[in-house]
Formats: sequence, C-alpha cells, structure tokens
Amino acid sequence: MMDDGKTVLDFISRFKGSEMVFLHGCCYWFAHILHERFYAEYSVDIKYEPVEGHFITKIGNRFYDIRGDVTELYRGKPMYDLYELNHDDNKYFRHLMRDCRDFEEVTENG
Repeated sequence: MMDDGKTVLDFISRFKGSEMVFLHGCCYWFAHILHERFYAEYSVDIKYEPVEGHFITKIGNRFYDIRGDVTELYRGKPMYDLYELNHDDNKYFRHLMRDCRDFEEVTENG
C-alpha cells in the first residue's frame, strides 16, 4: 500500500545533486531507476510527455521524476505509456530509445 509517496520521496532524496543530469538528457534513466526500484511493490509505469520531451514515472496515482512528486506539473498533459508506444508507433519508439536511452548520433537517414 502506498504511504502517500514517502517511500518514493525518501528514495529520490538519495539522488540530491543529480537534478541537472536527470532533467537534461538522462530522464529516461531516472524513470527506469524508479520503475526498477518500485515495480514489485506498486503499480508503476514509465510515461513520456512529448511537448517537453521528458520521461516521468507513474507510481500508484502520482507522477515522479528527480524533482520528487511532479503530479501537479503533469496533471492533464498528454502522455504516452512507454511500452504501449512501442506497440503503437514503433518508429517513434525506436527514435526515443536511440536518442534518450542509447545516446546514439543521428545519421542522415534518421
């Protein structure tokens, strides 16, 4: 049972000082860290917000990133579930993984 996010926020607080890294280029990896840490205990999904190009983690009914609970920042914004996106738009998913997970250089053929 979720304890009002205290366990999640306590875990995130261990990354103090890492905000710049996980907000500018490595947000996928922080979402993945949260997913791996909490999926056995809670309902956890990695979400992608396409306007900002930012990955966040939905744990229970709340959204989290390196800043902590960001639910109010993202409430009502369109978001994609990362793994549904893999099935719905395979090319878009491949580009996200290339750019955000693998950090590969973009070639002329995209």
